[in-house]
Amino acid sequence: MIRDRGNIKWTAMMLPEHVQRLRTWQQETQQIAKPAFDEWTLQALEEELMQAYYGKKEVLLEVWHQRLSTQYRGVITKLKSEEKKICLYDAKQLVNNWIEIEFILCIKVLE
Repeated sequence: MIRDRGNIKWTAMMLPEHVQRLRTWQQETQQIAKPAFDEWTLQALEEELMQAYYGKKEVLLEVWHQRLSTQYRGVITKLKSEEKKICLYDAKQLVNNWIEIEFILCIKVLE
């Protein structure tokens, strides 16, 4: 297998404008559009969310945020149905993350 550094070895011979454009192009390729879920998928996400909340189980959430997919891990401690938000407590970082339910892409219950 050829071990190539890709664009890294060529950046010394590139203009700074070209390097900047390559970096923005790489960021653009990682961006995703917010998916539109059908009724069945939304109901399945809601059921998994409720099971994790009432069972006090640790979950791995994939959340769409500013055209990127971000993962959060923790236990759901609060549900605010009127604001459509959940509070996810991360025991490793000792942080509460408030996440809007409409931006959740995937829920995985960890055991």
